[in-house]
Amino acid sequence: MIGNQTKGRGFRGLLNYLQSQEGAKLIGGNMGGNSARALAVEFKISRQLNYEADRVVYHASLSLPQGERLDDATWNEIAHRYLEEMGFDSNQYVVYRHSNTQHDHIHICASRIRLDNGKIVHDSWDYKRSESIIRQIERDYGLQQARSSHEKLSRNPSIGQQRRLEREQKEYLKGSRSTPQEPPIKQQLQELIDRATADSPTMPQLIERLQLQNVKVRHGLTRNGKSKGISYSMKGQQFSGTSLGAAYTFPGLQKHKRVDYQPKRDDQRIISLLLNPAKPTQQQTPVQLNQHQEQAELNPWQQRYQQLSLTLSATALSPDDRDKKIICHLLEQEEPTEDIKETIKHGSIPRTQAELEELLDLVIDELEEQLEQQLEQPRRRGLSR
Repeated sequence: MIGNQTKGRGFRGLLNYLQSQEGAKLIGGNMGGNSARALAVEFKISRQLNYEADRVVYHASLSLPQGERLDDATWNEIAHRYLEEMGFDSNQYVVYRHSNTQHDHIHICASRIRLDNGKIVHDSWDYKRSESIIRQIERDYGLQQARSSHEKLSRNPSIGQQRRLEREQKEYLKGSRSTPQEPPIKQQLQELIDRATADSPTMPQLIERLQLQNVKVRHGLTRNGKSKGISYSMKGQQFSGTSLGAAYTFPGLQKHKRVDYQPKRDDQRIISLLLNPAKPTQQQTPVQLNQHQEQAELNPWQQRYQQLSLTLSATALSPDDRDKKIICHLLEQEEPTEDIKETIKHGSIPRTQAELEELLDLVIDELEEQLEQQLEQPRRRGLSR
């Protein structure tokens, strides 16, 4: 069983949604109304007990796996038990059963304001408590055991996304929408990574395949070479590996997707791809997308430049700003000028000797100006006294 919960401000909007779904059925609760309008009026009873409270609407949905079903009476028992154990033992609530998806499920609309004392139901750790309650309900009612959120390898679309998909599917079937609904970007990205890891590629191969599919990948290393994690960007939306699910984090790709990662072999190639991403071309075939294109080994200066770019978080900057940041860092480390020039010379932008000199002078001037400003501030504060 999967449970979701949200909090809101308006009862009428939620009740209208719950009642308007095809096949919706009001199956339980502790209230007398039988329409969205009547129930919204009735919910004002608890609202009047605490006008200062915000987000007093509690919405929970409980959904069974495909193929598993319960009768109305059992769903009512489960809803009542779930609410009591979540702390809603003196609160108004109603239960709707929906049949508009392949999963048998109910929605609970409840007031967070208690009728006995007008206080808000305590909601600390409510997601973890909800998972624990649902796991016990599954055991007690002999239902299929679902994985808890920390065990899930991928995270499901939100309730809002599910509603949008359902609405767009209906519009398409009725002919009021010309194209079928499109899965959420998050789901598209998960499926893309699933396909890209089907043959257990190396980590550089995976990154390159995603880049060829217009997915931006970021992966950071600490100064001692340990992974900071991995994140993805697709169609303007950014996702951390954790937000996609345990299987999409940097260690999860290795453990669950069997992506082969060997630091000594792969790190320099990964850095190179992050600095100079592979670009899609119309001529590439699916076979070519799955081929790993080996590059010549980087010389020590190139390796140093790319390692600095990564550890200094300079990969997201423009090429000029990235080089400035690296020069600034090396100057602060009192590196010899010729070594600094040689490092930048082997960077991502071809530069003449004169251009290297000019860039170095520019950074030195900026550093001196910053130093002068810092020295000037105490003087100004002294004059203002």
